[in-house]
Amino acid sequence: MSGPFQHALVITGGASGIGGACVREALDRGWLVASCDVLPMDRVPARLLHDHAIHVQADVRDAQSVRTFRDHAIQSFRDHNLGSVPTLGVVACAGISRRGDPEQVRLMKDVNEGGTLNLLWAFANDLGERGLFAGLSSIVAAEGIAVKGDEEYKATKAEATRIAVEEARETFGVRGFAVAPGAIDTPMTRNESIFAMLLLGAARVFGSAGHRLHKEVARLAGVAPGSPPATVLEGLLGPDLAGAADFKNLRKRLKADPGLEQIGKSYLLYANPRGEDGKVRPRAELIARAADVLAHLDVVIGPEPVARAMLDQLASGAVPPGGLLKVYSRSGEDRIKELLGSLAG
Repeated sequence: MSGPFQHALVITGGASGIGGACVREALDRGWLVASCDVLPMDRVPARLLHDHAIHVQADVRDAQSVRTFRDHAIQSFRDHNLGSVPTLGVVACAGISRRGDPEQVRLMKDVNEGGTLNLLWAFANDLGERGLFAGLSSIVAAEGIAVKGDEEYKATKAEATRIAVEEARETFGVRGFAVAPGAIDTPMTRNESIFAMLLLGAARVFGSAGHRLHKEVARLAGVAPGSPPATVLEGLLGPDLAGAADFKNLRKRLKADPGLEQIGKSYLLYANPRGEDGKVRPRAELIARAADVLAHLDVVIGPEPVARAMLDQLASGAVPPGGLLKVYSRSGEDRIKELLGSLAG
């Protein structure tokens, strides 16, 4: 496709996850793209590189690094667009999740909050009247719900939302909004416990006999309708996981607590041993199984629906109502909110 181009996407965290999905979507739509990530060019997937896309290695925590990214992006857009710059959609998508360790929490704050602010500062003068700025929020900030231990992550996403909506408008006169994804299947979430906890929530909440989804979940678990949540959980895990030797401790708890009323985070006893960092993580097979089951239930989605919704919003040139775009499922249902509510506290 040759210029002039109507739209250009600027995005941080563009090498993977939601950022990578946004780059792919923008390229499919024929947009110019400038992405940055801490990953160098040789580690960026080839499908994200194109003759009308550039990738710059940059650390969003460093304001000068982001300004350098801005200079490369704007020059690339001018080169492709015969001297002019098309309508910009600038998205602060780089983000991480950390908990416990104060240094890691500080890192998370610097990336999630500082990275959003640095990007806004760098591109504010380029956005003009037609451009839009977007920050990446989260369902935990948008709904005010956080699983115990994730309160600091929630706070960083709430601040990223404030920067994208209020700071953008009040300080720079820029129109901005925040995008709140639900549970997204990305490399980051594949290394965390959230899918395991949501699978427990699905068995506990959806698996209860009086719930509207009970029959659907029982069928997915391969158990008879009316089975108690503990039996549903065992069925959702599948024979390979439920039959493993290290399932014995959990099985004892399930028999003593068929309604899953008290089991809580003891579910994570069914996990890998503590690693060198001292943290217990669910085994990879459990996370993969949970992701598959939860995708069937439209509780976990891939990054692609988020990317499509975000680019549709940018292309519209309008800020969504309340400055927040929620993308929790493929169907538009908010099933995940029930599960997070059951796990919070």
